[in-house]
Amino acid sequence: MDKVLFGSKIYSTEVNPNLYKKDVVLKHILQNYKIDKKRNAWDEDSDLHHSYNDWNNKKFKHPVNIYNDILKPIYKKIINEFFNTKLKLKKTIKYNFSIANYTCVGNDQFMKAHRHLPNLMFTCVHYIQFDPKQHKGIRFYNTNDFGPYAKFLYPNYFDKINSVETDNSFMFEQYDYIPKEDELIIFHCMLPHEIPKQKNVTKPRIAIIINIEVKK
Repeated sequence: MDKVLFGSKIYSTEVNPNLYKKDVVLKHILQNYKIDKKRNAWDEDSDLHHSYNDWNNKKFKHPVNIYNDILKPIYKKIINEFFNTKLKLKKTIKYNFSIANYTCVGNDQFMKAHRHLPNLMFTCVHYIQFDPKQHKGIRFYNTNDFGPYAKFLYPNYFDKINSVETDNSFMFEQYDYIPKEDELIIFHCMLPHEIPKQKNVTKPRIAIIINIEVKK
C-alpha cells in the first residue's frame, strides 16, 4: 500500500522471508555486531553498528555472496516493479541500485538525522528484524516550511487530527513511521530521516539500506 508523507509518497511492500536465506543474513550481521557494537565510520555523533564507509574493514566479515546472491535478486524485482507500476513517468528512465549499508541498533543506540544526497533519488529500507512492541521505527522530518508551526496556526484543527495517520503528517514537524518486520519501504532521498534512540530493547533492530540512482 502506498502512503503519503509530507506530500512525498512512501512505497511499502512485504518481502517474503521464505524467498531468501534470512537466517544467513541475520547471522552475518549479528556476528559483526558482537565484534563491535559501535561500528561507525560515518560520523562522530551517532551511536550504532553499521557498515557504511566501512565495507573493507577486515575486522568484520563481509561475504559478498550474501548481498549479491541472496538479497540483490529480491530487491531487483521489487525496485523494477516500483519503477514500472508506481511512478507516473512520461518516459522510461535508467537507474542503478546498490546495497549501501546495514544497520544494527541496540539499546540506547541511535542514528542522527540525515539525507542521502546529492546523487541519489530514492532510498529503500528493508526491516529484517523489527519488533513494533519494543523497537522504534524511522523518524522523518517535515521539509515543508510550515511544518514547525502548523500546530500554532491551526490549533483547533491540530487538536483533533489523528497523529498516527500519515495523511496528517504535513501538520507535524516530525513523523515516526512504524514498519513491520519483513517490510521494505522506498522514499525520496530528500526527506531527512533518523533512527530514534532505542529504549529497553532485548534484541537489535536490524535493517538493510538500498540506494537508487537515476542515470542520465
